[in-house]
Amino acid sequence: MSAYVLPAVLASTANVNRSWVTKAAQLGLVNPSALDGEDVIVVRVFAFVDQLVWPGRKRSRSEARAMEPWQSLAVNAARDAACDPTTRMDSILWITPEGVEVTNDFGAHTAFVLEHQRTNFVAVPIGEWIAELPPNLETIFHWPRKIMDTTITVHDTAIALLAFNTIPQQVTVFATSTTAFDDATYEKVRQHASSQHSDLAVRIIEHQTNGAQSRWFELYDLPDGGLIRRPVEGMSLLNEYGPQLKHFGRRPDPEAT
Repeated sequence: MSAYVLPAVLASTANVNRSWVTKAAQLGLVNPSALDGEDVIVVRVFAFVDQLVWPGRKRSRSEARAMEPWQSLAVNAARDAACDPTTRMDSILWITPEGVEVTNDFGAHTAFVLEHQRTNFVAVPIGEWIAELPPNLETIFHWPRKIMDTTITVHDTAIALLAFNTIPQQVTVFATSTTAFDDATYEKVRQHASSQHSDLAVRIIEHQTNGAQSRWFELYDLPDGGLIRRPVEGMSLLNEYGPQLKHFGRRPDPEAT
């Protein structure tokens, strides 16, 4: 169980109006005196399903009503997913008028869509919602600690830097630019990171963005000068460093290649 959170903070974290927390408490979905990370997910999903109206069905927004069975199933599945070690970043909570299902990989996602292609359903990115829980409210995912988020200028080019304290005695720096680094740019980035964290070894991941394309490379400097680039898969970085990297500098998604 994660740390207690105040109702107003929970609502802000769930990106909903505080009235949804009150309503969820009235329905017995959460306990206002013991709110935590699981409840952030519960309230966020509850607010979504409470406003969802299936095609062909009418419902007054102001009408007082009890939860429908499919809504209860969705909320319960969300709470279960928030504590299930099989939940991944790309897990999806599928909701239909008859029930719900959670899938945890691309193959299972595809199978669900094919099976329900003639029915109504919606997809909630439950894995991402859980992954976006802030420190102290995490339920499953515990991402590396962010220790730097800044921008430096090299050769009149702005380079966004995001760094994490990963393994002991090492800092991993993600450096975003529209062009590939030359030796001087690499050295400037390395020097800046070292000046901020002189007691740590520096690992640098170059993030090249050019229009809709996004490429990631781990950089190594040769003893006699020059750089070596090793391509890194965006999804592997996302799974390792989490949503902070996905939204890094509002750049293209690391999943893009």
